[in-house]
Amino acid sequence: MRLIACTLQNVRRHRALELHFGRQLTLIAGANESGKSTLVEALHKALFLRATATGRGVEELRSRLHAGLPEVEIRFEAEAETWRLRKRFAGASGTCQLSNGRGIALSGPEAEEQLARLLGFEAPVEGRRIAQLPERWAHLWVRQGEAGLNPFSGNQDRYDHQRLVEQLQQHGSQNPLESGLDRQVMDQIQQQVAGLYTATGKVKAGSALADVQRRSQEAAAALALAQQQVADLEAAMEQWRSINERLETIERQQRPVLQRELQLQQQTQLLQAQLDPLLQQEKERQQRLAQQQQEHTELQQLQQHLKAELELQHNDETLRQQLQIQAQQAQVAVQELGQRQELLQRLLDRQQLNEEARQLREHQQQLKALQEQAETLKQQLAGLPEITAEQVRQLRQAEQALAQATARCEAMAAGVEVVAADQPIRLNGEALTRGDRRRLETAVQLEVGDGVRIQISPGGGEALPQALEQQQTCRLKLEQLQQQLRLTSSDQAETIERQRQGLERELANLRQAAKAIPWAGLQQRLDQQEPRRQRLDDHLAAQGPLLTALADQLGVRDVGDLDPAQLRHTLEAQRQQSSEHSRKLEHCQQQLGTLEQAQRSRQTNLEQLRKRSGQLEGSLQVLGERLQQLSGNQPVAAELDSQQQQLQALRHELNELQAARRNRNPRQAFADAAPELEALEQEKDRLLSQRGQAQQRTQSLGANNPLAELEQRQATWEEAEADRRSIEQRGQALRLLLDRFHSTQSNLANRYSEPLRAAIAPYLAALADEPHQPLLAFDPQQGFHNLQLRQGDEAFAFERLSGGMREQLAATVRLAMAEVLKPAYGDVLPLVFDDAFTNSDRERQQGLRRMLERGMQQGIQIVLLTCHPSDYTPLLDEGQGQDQNTRKKNPPDLVEGMPAATNRLMVSLD
Repeated sequence: MRLIACTLQNVRRHRALELHFGRQLTLIAGANESGKSTLVEALHKALFLRATATGRGVEELRSRLHAGLPEVEIRFEAEAETWRLRKRFAGASGTCQLSNGRGIALSGPEAEEQLARLLGFEAPVEGRRIAQLPERWAHLWVRQGEAGLNPFSGNQDRYDHQRLVEQLQQHGSQNPLESGLDRQVMDQIQQQVAGLYTATGKVKAGSALADVQRRSQEAAAALALAQQQVADLEAAMEQWRSINERLETIERQQRPVLQRELQLQQQTQLLQAQLDPLLQQEKERQQRLAQQQQEHTELQQLQQHLKAELELQHNDETLRQQLQIQAQQAQVAVQELGQRQELLQRLLDRQQLNEEARQLREHQQQLKALQEQAETLKQQLAGLPEITAEQVRQLRQAEQALAQATARCEAMAAGVEVVAADQPIRLNGEALTRGDRRRLETAVQLEVGDGVRIQISPGGGEALPQALEQQQTCRLKLEQLQQQLRLTSSDQAETIERQRQGLERELANLRQAAKAIPWAGLQQRLDQQEPRRQRLDDHLAAQGPLLTALADQLGVRDVGDLDPAQLRHTLEAQRQQSSEHSRKLEHCQQQLGTLEQAQRSRQTNLEQLRKRSGQLEGSLQVLGERLQQLSGNQPVAAELDSQQQQLQALRHELNELQAARRNRNPRQAFADAAPELEALEQEKDRLLSQRGQAQQRTQSLGANNPLAELEQRQATWEEAEADRRSIEQRGQALRLLLDRFHSTQSNLANRYSEPLRAAIAPYLAALADEPHQPLLAFDPQQGFHNLQLRQGDEAFAFERLSGGMREQLAATVRLAMAEVLKPAYGDVLPLVFDDAFTNSDRERQQGLRRMLERGMQQGIQIVLLTCHPSDYTPLLDEGQGQDQNTRKKNPPDLVEGMPAATNRLMVSLD
């Protein structure tokens, strides 16, 4: 089968595309998005997709640029005839026409069936089975991005497996894989194995093997049940005996010991309660002594640390004075260099007036944008109350002052509470009853009965009225501020003030940005560049002495004679010197800042040390007083020792009882006697209940003869198990025999890989100078697989090769398969490469051309689509005739190729 020509209409970006194919090579060149992949896809779908198909496969062909339905026409050779195929993809109303030179003209399903037969298939691909389309001639149609895929991966239909095997068998003159008798024997074995096992190797339901396995399992279950009954009877009898032994142990051993242990615990707790106050007092005295020693040591260390800090503070002050002198010197040097830089910059400014004009126009646009943003911020700012940080601070200070005045009033005021009274009580004439409380801020009279009258004055003297007056003044001031700001609290004012600050900062930033733009009179300055240049000249003339000094330093007659590059170089040198002095100045300032921060930190540390020293002195005085008090209240040592000895004796006896109980149950968690005794009583009740249940279960299980039942079930199971083993052994023998048949069959089938490897080897030899050998395996079930490449002494799987090597090895395999398959297709087959060697090294281009040249010499029609046609144009020179490259520019996507008799040609889709 050979492609002759094709025509595409309304296919994606192609409105009308016509081209011819060379008999050996067609080199189609075009940049990305020029429609190369569209051409490959359209040809493939025209050959293999039914014209009446619907869905995604057809929608992908439709053009979004040109009106009309996609239409593809192909002329090709097949079976020694020239055929013309015309397909119009219009969904269910699509059309297919197929005709040849002998007058055969078919349409519709007949044309589709005849086309499929010419291409080696039973039927075209339906629209609902679009997933099968990429598998049609996948070994000959290399789409973009698929060149590095293994040609033997996936379904066997992807590489025309059946015809490939037939051609390899004819090519290698191989004998058939097996005789008729072998086939009959293997079929009988497979039938018998299939009668016992499923395709996945599991036992087949309803088979003889499944039946004996079922009977064996049922007999085993009955045997296990009989064994369980005997075991249950023996377990019930053992449980009844062990329960009786446990009850006797509880009554005679454990219970009396726990009762004595509980009594000792109670006596110990009582004696310990009597000793705790005395021990606590002695413990407190020891703690106070230790605290006194610790604080005394800490006070000595603090005094030493304080002395060292004072010395360091004096050293820091000396260093600060030295750094200030160095900073002043660096500042003077920076100012002098700044004057020289300014003069050099003036000289350069005259050369930058043209650039300034462009910048002024940009400034006009920037200023307009900044003004619009500023207007928006002003509107937002106008919507908020005018509150300043000072007002917020005043409001917060007024709140704090009122709180402090109120606290002072409450601290100096007195209080009166009636706890109990048997006579009438009046406070300034007001009767008081039990539970009444009054806070006194001024002098009052308290009357008790008829004969007692008491004058009560709160503490503080004249300070309390002053505090009350201050409280009222603070309250009035706070209310005035709140009314003035129309707010209720400082928190609310602070929130609004922060919002205003944020907007004002943004507005200030905009103003700062506007300041950076010379906005005043932009257009006027554009018109005044010449006067500005004159002003620069005047300014430079006024700096004559400085210019002369600078010229002497640079060794020139006049600084103005320097070209811009020299001026910039000189200016850069001055800036570097200025930067060095600036860095020195900055370094001094940083050191001064660090030193000042250290001095502040040291001063804070000194204050903390002095404060801590005072605290320790006060604490030592309090501790001394408390120790004197504790020393006068010490208990009598003899009484304390006596009670401790008595407690120790009780604990000794208690520990012996607990140790004995712990040794009896070393693995259990140890518990007190009370819960243990309670748990023991509960265990006794539970054991009595379990003993009754065990006795009843023993009588129930022993009613029949479980031992006789067990012997009968054992005999039944042994008989079923013997039948199962017999049938299983026969099934395993049949499966082993079938595996031997398959192994022998695989050994014979592996001979198919030899002629295919022989076909691949010449292409690999043409590709590279170093020796490479292809490795390939064949399996009757899996087909060709395990493609490898031997390089030296090591073989690499296809997936482990680099991207470029995978593309090249896959291409050699496709060329070899096309060479082997072409006798089945009229001794010629097309092989399409769409940007297939994008990962290959430039050094391999010559080898790729030799490989493709060999394919063409073997009768393969190669269609090569690429973005880099210069890599393959030498192939055109090696063929018959000269390079032929046609291009028709009107319309842009219409390209006509050379006549069909041309062997090799090149077309461009640009």
